[in-house]
Amino acid sequence: MEQPSAQAQRAAVAASLDNLKLGAAFDWDEVNLLADYLRETAFPAGTVIIQEGRKANSLAFIEDGVVTIQKEDTGAPERHIIDLTRDAVIGEIAFFDNEPRSATVVARTDVKLLVMTRDDFDALAEAHPHLAIKMLFYVGRVLSRRLRQVTGRFVGLLA
Repeated sequence: MEQPSAQAQRAAVAASLDNLKLGAAFDWDEVNLLADYLRETAFPAGTVIIQEGRKANSLAFIEDGVVTIQKEDTGAPERHIIDLTRDAVIGEIAFFDNEPRSATVVARTDVKLLVMTRDDFDALAEAHPHLAIKMLFYVGRVLSRRLRQVTGRFVGLLA
């Protein structure tokens, strides 16, 4: 069987991106440019997508499926943190701070992701800085919402 052409892959990634909240932050021409810097990756249910403690430098946008975020606990089973679905971002912490992964991500169902490596982002920033800035602000808003949620939960625990 023949591999799809680069143009067909780009079109498929652009269509997938356009259907996500991330895609709504960009116009169609920008989505097509971004598609060159993302790759679609699929994982069957039960697959460890990200392993806590490993070095990596990519982030991913969930296109389809459910992932479970787990935190390792010495001498105990992993602790379930949260399930994430379509439109969520995973892997962003290590992407930005270049430290080992802070949690494990497991595919709870079959999962499709749009993945961007740090090298891809750096190439995007060089070729299309305005798109890289828009991407940073999008992911920054996601991180800000998560921090607000965690802060609210923490305050609730103290009450």
